[in-house]
Amino acid sequence: MDAADFRARALAAFPAADPPGQVLGDLAREVHADAGLMEHVLLGRDWPSLPQSVLEERAKDIVALSVPAFVYYVPAFICAAAAEPEGESATYSMYALCPLGNFDTFDKTTCALFSPQQAGFIAEFLVAMRAEPSFKLFDEEMKPGIELWRRRSAG
Repeated sequence: MDAADFRARALAAFPAADPPGQVLGDLAREVHADAGLMEHVLLGRDWPSLPQSVLEERAKDIVALSVPAFVYYVPAFICAAAAEPEGESATYSMYALCPLGNFDTFDKTTCALFSPQQAGFIAEFLVAMRAEPSFKLFDEEMKPGIELWRRRSAG
């Protein structure tokens, strides 16, 4: 994957805007003991300014993000994954964006949060991840998720 190309395309699909006021979901505060670290790192920061090292370090907490924060920060995690396809960001981004079941629910709850342009970018990212040697074992599992994002990109 060409990390610079993914970053340029991420900026086009997810223009920098004001970051969300709430980083963590309410349940995450109760369940994830160290999720507060994610909030400390992200709160008030725009996604293009986040360093690779921070995203790698906090990648496992992507599931703790509030819905607005997930939509806002997902391109940062995608860019981190493109830069380090064998890193934590790649693994956790794949799990967050490519369901391994419950496709109808995922389509209605997660895919619907993104514009067709953003969904197309996410589909391209997942296709590129699927081609990476570290994701070869997930080839069949990723196909339905990629198709969901492609359908969303078609509007």
